[in-house]
Amino acid sequence: MIKFAFCYEHDDTLSFVKNEVQNCLRQREIEISVLCCHNACELAQRAHSGCPDILFCDLEQDDATLRSAIMNVKRANNRLICVSTAASHSAHAEDILLEPLYRMPALNRKHLWRYAALAYEKILDEPASFTYYVRPSYLRVPVHEIRYFASEGRRTHIISADCRDTFYQKLDVVEDLMRHKNCRFMRIHKSYLVNASFIAGFSRDYVLLTTGERLRISKYEYYQMLTNQLKSLKNTKLRYHPSYSEW
Repeated sequence: MIKFAFCYEHDDTLSFVKNEVQNCLRQREIEISVLCCHNACELAQRAHSGCPDILFCDLEQDDATLRSAIMNVKRANNRLICVSTAASHSAHAEDILLEPLYRMPALNRKHLWRYAALAYEKILDEPASFTYYVRPSYLRVPVHEIRYFASEGRRTHIISADCRDTFYQKLDVVEDLMRHKNCRFMRIHKSYLVNASFIAGFSRDYVLLTTGERLRISKYEYYQMLTNQLKSLKNTKLRYHPSYSEW
């Protein structure tokens, strides 16, 4: 069971954040373990008996003690994901050590639900697979089987060797998640993210997949990036190498 920690000074804020996150995940039939605290000292004490996987807190306050406590939790569980409200001042230099660190634009129901789901999906993620939610459950697909993603508004279609499915997530978010996978995925259009292993060839206007499908390249900038990225793959060690040509 995934353990969530909530660290907020005021009880009303703590209760609001905890309840909204739990409501979001219960709607997806997900039960979580919960740890609540009000300050750095309580976080350190309660995390000692079991480190959280996901921490909701307020890093907008420039609290060195809280950051130090979170860093200690991060050392004990390097998979820790932090979710905080967006800082009104410049990001703290040490925040890079807390990555992945998500910053919510505001502390409201809409953003809490969005970032609770995002953090949960991130903690489930593995380098060799992609996890997404289609009611009533999370699904996992090996990344080397995914041919491409295609977006349509807030919906993203995943096309793999065995299925075509649709889930709610922006393609920009999917692209960020795929950067940490064992396969290389390339953006060729605002609506297409393609697995390089399935690219058989490309021109200025289209990418040809090994399946025979043709996907449009929307901008010259995408064509340039595709050309450079495919050439760079010759010098990388991937399990699945693309076999492509330019025509």
